[in-house]
Amino acid sequence: MIRVYVPAMALLLALTAACGPAAPAASSSGRAAAKAAAAGDPFAGKTITLVVPNSAGGPTDIFARLVAQHLDRHVPGHPQVVVDNKPGAGGLVGINYVYNVAKKDGLTAGVFSGPFGFQLIGQEGVQYAARFAWLGAADESAVGFVHQSLGVRAPRDLAQPDGAIVAGGLSPDSTKDLSIRTFLNLFGAKYKYVSGYQGSADARLAMLRGEINYFEDSLTSWYANYLPLLKDGTVVPLGQRGLIRDGQIVRDPRVGDVPTYAEIAVAVRGETVKQTVEYRAMANVVRMVSLLLAIVYPPETSPALVDTMCQAVAETFADPEFQATAEKQVGFPIESVAGARAQEAAERILREASADAEALDYLRRLARQ
Repeated sequence: MIRVYVPAMALLLALTAACGPAAPAASSSGRAAAKAAAAGDPFAGKTITLVVPNSAGGPTDIFARLVAQHLDRHVPGHPQVVVDNKPGAGGLVGINYVYNVAKKDGLTAGVFSGPFGFQLIGQEGVQYAARFAWLGAADESAVGFVHQSLGVRAPRDLAQPDGAIVAGGLSPDSTKDLSIRTFLNLFGAKYKYVSGYQGSADARLAMLRGEINYFEDSLTSWYANYLPLLKDGTVVPLGQRGLIRDGQIVRDPRVGDVPTYAEIAVAVRGETVKQTVEYRAMANVVRMVSLLLAIVYPPETSPALVDTMCQAVAETFADPEFQATAEKQVGFPIESVAGARAQEAAERILREASADAEALDYLRRLARQ
């Protein structure tokens, strides 16, 4: 049996204000909240909701709940922090909710995974990721792997597997699905593509049920959910997306023994593969997910609230207790990006991903097949 670690939805008690002279003496946290509320603190006695556009138990959900455990200590007024899952359409339902519906009062933030794909691929002309107010981000790679029943032990084996390759995904225009399909297409592998899973947790169960045998997931999920399957031989890693450093795709050192898709492509097809549209499209997907886990406010949120929450998120990432919990829960240190840097990086990613029109058009066609 695979144990899936899902932290509790609300990990701290709600702050309570004093109810009048007849009420019992307030706790120190309650008195602090009441004092902050009297001083006009917008977060005192309130609840901040982190909206995750995927199902519970997946990597984005795990990351959001990790943040929720520690964020309240660093927000003025010490509000309660909860997670709300709004899955659908590979994440677009939840992203649209934060962008179009959520109030801009600082009490709703989105925690998204790879948010650039939809405006570049699925929602042409709507640049959600740049228009959001970025509060912080985490950078990590993702690992592509197969079920051992496929008989594939290395990428070269994809040409002659023991059975049919069945790749699972969330939605055709999600960056996860595009990453999976561009890698398989780069090797000319024949495969069946099954999309529509609500999140990584659902796809993992599908693999264990034998519905799919090829998938890709971020390090958060890889460490939290797949290492036991790796140890008993159920899954076999083939490659990783990698990280963008100084414009180049490099290995994420947290899975340093797993080669990047780019390395594999060059090893199998030679340096000239870099000129092909398939390779350039794959590299473009890596750019789109180079700020994999995003924490954002809706556009047009008050700059004062954005500044306050950017500071709180930065302090949360720097908190030794947060980092210790991260290593315990997901098995590796979080590599964080501050809000201002993340905002600049988001604009740069959109600009660079749009620069290769042929590769982008290839991805758009793939998303519509």
